[in-house]
Amino acid sequence: MGREMLELSVLITAKNEEATLPGALASVAGWAAEVVVVVDAASTDRTEELAREAGARVCRNPFLSSAQQINFGLQLCCNPWVLVLDADERVSPQLAAAVSGELAHPCADAYAFRRVNWALGKPVRFGDWGWDWVVRLVRRETRFEERAVHGVPLVTRVGKLAGHLEHWTFRSFDQYLPKVVDYAIRGAAHVLAEGKRCSVLTAVARAEWRFVRSYVLRLGFLDGQVGLILAVLAAYGTFLKWAMVASGMDASAAGPVK
Repeated sequence: MGREMLELSVLITAKNEEATLPGALASVAGWAAEVVVVVDAASTDRTEELAREAGARVCRNPFLSSAQQINFGLQLCCNPWVLVLDADERVSPQLAAAVSGELAHPCADAYAFRRVNWALGKPVRFGDWGWDWVVRLVRRETRFEERAVHGVPLVTRVGKLAGHLEHWTFRSFDQYLPKVVDYAIRGAAHVLAEGKRCSVLTAVARAEWRFVRSYVLRLGFLDGQVGLILAVLAAYGTFLKWAMVASGMDASAAGPVK
């Protein structure tokens, strides 16, 4: 497929992602007309250098929130459609073909597709992570709104595409556990900023429910050991978040919500 045949920009936001960014860039090489990488100004590794070496246009921007970072990047894109990626995501060949075919005659304002999450080297088919659909192919004028710990596109007509993203989100405990704690802190800050409060017993109940939902109701046990690990970590993160809400954690101390 010639680059000129697909009027698509790929937007990747990243901070200290030298280990994962090359894979994301390789998965869109050769079929997207433009790749824009927005690097958090606080990055200290070779993320920016690797992006430039791959031919991407790189811009540095201080991180305030995931939605703000994406909105900043969308304004830099030159094509009418933009595929938004995280640095630890990969576009499958099937999804690339589906995007190419749909953009020839688009009939929606944005498109959703499956995301296959990988944990400790294995694809997760069940549990909370097995039901993952994301809206990532959007028109350039779309804006994202911050909700909980992720930005969400403000769109109405959403289509669905075949194919999927590969999401290498849990590569090791050393890499993933800080993310669990970080999301809990930022999620608590978001809840507190909305003026909500709860008791510690509520935090326990929410954690128990999260485990049951992930491991039992959503069949996480079918993923074996990985399914159990993910369910326990989900419950742990949920408890941390709501325990901090119960304690009245200073929301301003948590920084921006990713």
